[in-house]
Amino acid sequence: MKTRNLLVLATAIVALASCSNEEFVGQGLSTPDPTTKSIPISFGQDFKAVTRASHEKSAELLGKKFLLYGTKTIGGTTSPVFDNFVVEYVASSAGNSLTNSDDWEYSGKVSKKGATQTVKYWDYSAERFDFVAAAGLADDELITSTTQGMRINVTDAASMTSIYVADRITATPTAQEKTETTPATTPYNNTVQFQFRRLGAQMRIGFYETVPGYAVKDLVFYYIGAPSGSKEIGVGSAFPTSGKYTVTYDDVTNEAKVSFAGADNQMAFCNKFGQLDYTSALTQEGVTDKPYLTTDGKASATAVNAFLGTTSSTATYGKGTYTVDGESGVSTYFKPILPNENNSLKMQLRVDYTLIALDGTGDSLHVRDAYVSVPADFLKWKPNYSYTYLFKISDKSNGYTGEGGGGNTTTGPGRDPDPENGGGDNDPVIDPETGKVIPPYIPDPKYPLIDDPDNPGNKIPDPNAPLVPNPKYPEGPDGDQHDPSNPVPVPSIPDPLNPGNTIPDPENPASLFPITFDAVVVEAEEGSQTVYTEIDGTDNSSTTEH
Repeated sequence: MKTRNLLVLATAIVALASCSNEEFVGQGLSTPDPTTKSIPISFGQDFKAVTRASHEKSAELLGKKFLLYGTKTIGGTTSPVFDNFVVEYVASSAGNSLTNSDDWEYSGKVSKKGATQTVKYWDYSAERFDFVAAAGLADDELITSTTQGMRINVTDAASMTSIYVADRITATPTAQEKTETTPATTPYNNTVQFQFRRLGAQMRIGFYETVPGYAVKDLVFYYIGAPSGSKEIGVGSAFPTSGKYTVTYDDVTNEAKVSFAGADNQMAFCNKFGQLDYTSALTQEGVTDKPYLTTDGKASATAVNAFLGTTSSTATYGKGTYTVDGESGVSTYFKPILPNENNSLKMQLRVDYTLIALDGTGDSLHVRDAYVSVPADFLKWKPNYSYTYLFKISDKSNGYTGEGGGGNTTTGPGRDPDPENGGGDNDPVIDPETGKVIPPYIPDPKYPLIDDPDNPGNKIPDPNAPLVPNPKYPEGPDGDQHDPSNPVPVPSIPDPLNPGNTIPDPENPASLFPITFDAVVVEAEEGSQTVYTEIDGTDNSSTTEH
């Protein structure tokens, strides 16, 4: 008799937490008489994030300095006033100079272009001043203009946690309200106070289970580089790893727009998020002296942290060690990631796990190849946003308890469904010339070309266009984590009525069926029963004949 398999579906729940999108319009609305004295321009800062940081903490996060670019417009002609000025923080220094109102000083410093910075004054003959600022840029990164913005070369996600940008601030002689065609403005003779936000994003991955009568433990993940599975969480999608980010400023909103576009951008098609921070599981009600479950399914008086949480509010998350705000070795559930608002690929997860009965009997089930994906619409990662992805394991899950599920070969706790073909999931395709993984998807070369911002005069395919299959990649059906050679396992058999086609395997159904019972009463019948016990030098065994 063929072994019956279970199909267990993991349901993905996406929660997004972001910073507020407040608009700063300046401090106060009064305008002094410009004929009485010259009024120097001074600067302050604030840190715009999920929670607003204090004055001192903001300065610390910004590295106690930021880069400033400012222009003024007279008669329709715009000219630079602050050309990559360096503004530095010194605690309790406010009031020491005409240009220092909030512990931030620019006068007497040396600009990033090597010029000595002098006092700048509000010019009431100007129609407007425009200011932009950034912190954490590399030594060779400049703000080129308030419209073109800046290009930031990022080598990894950790470096993005130390880069901050602020929306453009427009100042006019008197404050103006926002209209459909103009931004809100702050009045002259007010401290230009920037609200910075982190350029990077962050993400965490969590799991919980709702299988009646069972606890879930020992999740094993499958992704690039983990052919036999790994206890470290791994998911597949289009994750930027390095390249150029461009920050530009829209005339209407003044918002700092961030785009990931460059000829040398690099992508990874999986990302790892630490190991699960398991919790304890309780046995079924009625067991008071031994309320906890051990890893082998027995009742215990001592809590054993080896299981998933059972609700979304008690979910179990992966915890890793990352570099955050320039500090290495930070243990946290949130991992820094690079923004990718144009992501067009879904996120996929493939996992094994074990079910342990809560009744203390030690009964267990090993489920393999549970599979789920998250639509690309939920993967448009923005700067300064925190993303949480929760996966629920329920009794309506997918996966297998018997044979099948990724092929007939089983190796160790999991299996590599395609050990010989070199697919991009469990067996990465490596370019022999570069030594890098050949991506399953690339920018479409048929899309209209755009100017290469790093090489004027050259053209490149638009990297922000939706990705398409890479012709260099092995051919085959779409599969786990976009690996054509490693298809998602589906229990099926040849269709006897349509040779060459397949149909669902009736003895290997794609759902989780509970064991159920019925009872009837029948009239007693006479009969005999004989028990045979073998005595043959081996362990005693018995058979029963009716």
